[in-house]
Parts: sequence; structure tokens; C-alpha cells
Amino acid sequence: MESVTVTGGAGVIDLRGEDTPHGFTESLLYSGGAVAALDGPATGGHRLVARAPGRRPELGGGLRIALATGQVSRPLRDSLRPLLDLLADGHYELSGPERLFADEPAPVAWSVPEVGPDRPELVGDGRYLVPTDTWPPAEDDRVAYYRQAIRSGHRPATVLLGVAGGAGAGFVLDGHHKLAAYLAEGVTPQVVRIARTETPVLAAAELRACLSATALGHPALASLLTTLDGHPGSRPEVS
Repeated sequence: MESVTVTGGAGVIDLRGEDTPHGFTESLLYSGGAVAALDGPATGGHRLVARAPGRRPELGGGLRIALATGQVSRPLRDSLRPLLDLLADGHYELSGPERLFADEPAPVAWSVPEVGPDRPELVGDGRYLVPTDTWPPAEDDRVAYYRQAIRSGHRPATVLLGVAGGAGAGFVLDGHHKLAAYLAEGVTPQVVRIARTETPVLAAAELRACLSATALGHPALASLLTTLDGHPGSRPEVS
């Protein structure tokens, strides 16, 4: 694992975090404080994921080629520089490429919820990835390309962003088509992880301003917003 401090970042990609009484909530934000996706606690041991309308930021061509082939070189702070430059200033941990849920003794089942701008979803455990773009992806040719690459032994890398010590596996910054290909081939994906070690507190007002009225009407999301309204929040302890 590498540690890196981003200074002078563009702030195109940012994270907010909130440690509520019911579990840690984290939200991926883009420039201007616009919420892109939410991963938060719900009742009954579930997690709630939601996605806002909008497009993901584009990565540099050189980085895209490296991720497509899985040939991401170390130190990661150099090979991921085009992406790190998009982040908000702060401290981050970098790791990978590695098998998803590499801390498990054997590959485990995982999923990507079919969450849309008007359709929050409840998920049952932490073995899921939160999409930040249309899921499943629409471009079948790209998925077919990656499926063939995986069959040939290549392991293209997906980039995940999350809060160190937070819940869930992370938000998918890049690699939706790759993940679809891995799922279709029944192969555990290779991932590169970026984890922010400290985050500004998440405010319910940010979610209300960016999520659709239909999404905000979801009972689990309405309950989470009420919790956020009444809890000033504290950041999780990160070792």
C-alpha cells in the first residue's frame, strides 16, 4: 500500500463521510459539491445505494490504456497521476492491482446493484460495488472486447474509490464495462483502490440538492436523510 497527499488537485472528484448511529455513510461527489452516488446504512442489516444523474469525469488516454491491459506500474502515485490530479486535496491510500476482496481466503460472490437516478436499491452485504454510471453498461462491443481479453488471460483493472475504514467495497470510478465482462466470464476482477483517510462531513442538504425527487421518496433514503439531519457526525477512526 502507498500513501499519497494530493495538493493542488482539481477537486473534480471528492468524497464526503458521516459516521451515523446506524453505520458509516459515504458519498462520492464531483465538482461543485454535486453528489454522484451514495452508499449508506439501512434497516435490517441492509445497505442503501443511490445514484444521481450526470456523467463521470474522463480519465487520461495513457491511464485508460494501462487500466485496459492491467499493466498498472508502481509506484501507483506515478501511474495514477492523471486520476490523482482530479481529486480534492487530502490524504489517500493506494493499493493494487489486486483481486477484488483479496483479504478473503478464496474468491467470493460479488455484485453491482442495478441502481439508477430514480431507483435507489437495497443490498444485503458488503460484497458489492457502487456504480457511478449506467449499469449494466450499454456498449456491448466494449464488454465483448474485455470478455475476450479475460478469456485470453488478461486482467484489466477497475478503479475503486472509497473512504478508508468505510463500509462497502467502493465506488466504481472507471471500469463498468470491465466489471460486466468479469461477471459474464465468472472471473473475480482485478482492482486498483484509492481510499481517502479523512473526509469532510456529509450533509443531508447535499443529497437533497442532487438526487431526484423520485429517489428522495424512497423510504430507506428518507429515513437516512432524517438520521443525517439529526446527527452532527464524526469521522471513523482510521489506523
